[in-house]
Amino acid sequence: MHFYRVAAPYIGSCQHMKQMCSNQLVSRSLLTATSGSFNPARQTSKGPAPSPPKEGSLMYKYEGFIGRWPKFLAIHRMVVDGSKWCFSDVKTYIRVRRDLSASRRKLEQLSVEELEVLVQSGRELMKMSFLFTSEGPKLAVVAALLPLPMTVYIVGAAVIFFPRLILTRHFWTDAQRAEFFASEVQKSQKAAQQILADLKTVKIENVALPALKELDNSKMADLARLHGLIPLPLPGLKRRLETRAEALRRLDHVLNFSSLTNRQIVFHCYIRRIDFSGMSNAQMIDALTEWSQRTRRLSDSSYLVAPLLFKSGRNL
Repeated sequence: MHFYRVAAPYIGSCQHMKQMCSNQLVSRSLLTATSGSFNPARQTSKGPAPSPPKEGSLMYKYEGFIGRWPKFLAIHRMVVDGSKWCFSDVKTYIRVRRDLSASRRKLEQLSVEELEVLVQSGRELMKMSFLFTSEGPKLAVVAALLPLPMTVYIVGAAVIFFPRLILTRHFWTDAQRAEFFASEVQKSQKAAQQILADLKTVKIENVALPALKELDNSKMADLARLHGLIPLPLPGLKRRLETRAEALRRLDHVLNFSSLTNRQIVFHCYIRRIDFSGMSNAQMIDALTEWSQRTRRLSDSSYLVAPLLFKSGRNL
């Protein structure tokens, strides 16, 4: 039953794939329908563009064979697509960090995809060595295991039984992503509640937190907890918070939220730490639009703490 619940979103389309594989015609259009509608200009919030196996290849024949069992084919595609998504984000992050460090590009010159990866993948990679954090060890394990033979079955079992405990967001279904993201936002906001006593206001526009360079270690740790960073006074924490604020502000400026898919809307609420629990897609779009308008004049430190006060449609 649990297997069916995980694979259900993919089974219908995989049944079509089975039929096409039996005729030795796995078309790109079918795989696109299986994975969702994708813009050629891929964004990490949207997911990887599908890449069907080359006709006649071993993977082509293998998918044709397991197409006899649509549930197994669905899990297989989840693992393959998630693996490509994960590695693509890691490569993009390394390239962007290298360019920024070498001053070859400025943050304002990054694409939407690169800004999204800079905000999200950085915190995942920074956590790799810390077992008490949520995403880092998982990304490290996945990156180490995926190239090994037969790993698809190990990851496939994790997709079914332990998606949140073992795997990263790249291997979750849309429903799991919305559930896990919402839960993490609520937990991070609860962990950072101590800083609220220093705000002395309930209106976002009136938040006047000192500049990041003037904050003590306790407040820096609260901001780190809120945004999923390591809450320790490690070298570079201030710079990571500054980069996060600058990238999020840039996304606020360039994105038209009403043009995004539901998956992207959930992602953008999550990276800003906006509590979107119980919201419809339209309400999340309104919340993001309102957020970008009400936070545009805040300092970086005030911008980062603003999610604790933000309730869409309130405190206006």
